[in-house]
Amino acid sequence: MRLKNLILIICSFLLIINTLQAEDKKVGEFFGAKNTHMPSWFLNSFLDLGEDIEDLASNNKRLILYIHQDNCPYCYKFITENLSDKTTKNKILKNFGIVEFNMFGDREIIDIDGEEYTEKEFAIKYKVQFTPTLIFFDEEGKQLLRLNGYINIKDFNLALDYIKDKKENSLSYKEYIRVKKNEKQNMTLIDEPDLFTKTRSFVRESDSKKMAIFFESTNCNECKTLHNKLLKDERTRALLKKMDVYQVDINSPKSIVTPSKLITKIKDWTSELNITHIPTVIFFDEKAQEIIRIESNFKNFHFQSIVDYAVSNAYKDEKEFQRYLTKRADDIREKGIDVNIWD
Repeated sequence: MRLKNLILIICSFLLIINTLQAEDKKVGEFFGAKNTHMPSWFLNSFLDLGEDIEDLASNNKRLILYIHQDNCPYCYKFITENLSDKTTKNKILKNFGIVEFNMFGDREIIDIDGEEYTEKEFAIKYKVQFTPTLIFFDEEGKQLLRLNGYINIKDFNLALDYIKDKKENSLSYKEYIRVKKNEKQNMTLIDEPDLFTKTRSFVRESDSKKMAIFFESTNCNECKTLHNKLLKDERTRALLKKMDVYQVDINSPKSIVTPSKLITKIKDWTSELNITHIPTVIFFDEKAQEIIRIESNFKNFHFQSIVDYAVSNAYKDEKEFQRYLTKRADDIREKGIDVNIWD
């Protein structure tokens, strides 16, 4: 009996200790998430995209597909700033119809080819990695332009003008942006000699590391934000040091050697890569296969998480970046560290 009582006392003691430890374990706070209500003037759709495109075309309008998720601060900013601008809203109402869906939702969507998907299946099919994502379609259901992530009001209006004026028949989007912004080519890029390795050959060898290529231009305000804020984060730079990191001026007339060992002009390579936003950062694996790209405005936590997603090989097990992002935030908070996704 004494032994039995002793065992009970020890077990009770251990239970109390574990309970106290669990209570003492601090979980980090989570900041920055913002939920958004969709504007009432969005298209009232049955989520049959082919039908929506046909109906809009009969009124000389084009379809914008707006893909979002819950608690997304970038979506909140897009709705409350970009779409609350009176000029922008009127331009959309006159020339477009917007259909929204949640990238993790369960509503049924009928794609242009007639195939049915849930919202989350559709997002996987279209490889949606960031929200908001906007996809512009023409009257025949052809995808004309895709914006992955938040862009500012000015650049968003340039995209609207490009599509509503049907400029795709005469100019690529990249050429259109260059003309509209009157980009100068006699300036230099922001130099980061301790980060970027200068090269004109992007061929991968058997012992090569992953690589990140920063595609920038000379008079780019968002490039300044990239360098003056995001790349100042010591954790981000430490992660980038694990890769080969290069910088490319998209307006340079020079030739380079692509990862596929072809000699070509930079402007032709950037067209082949379908670069439509400056800056764009593309992460490649050791065999020069694209892992993920950044082509919009991000805050520190998201930018660093994208780098970590590529460097840590997390992309091999988790194909959806947003799910990885949630897990990474949870793991950090479990260590008692606060996470602010809008810092």
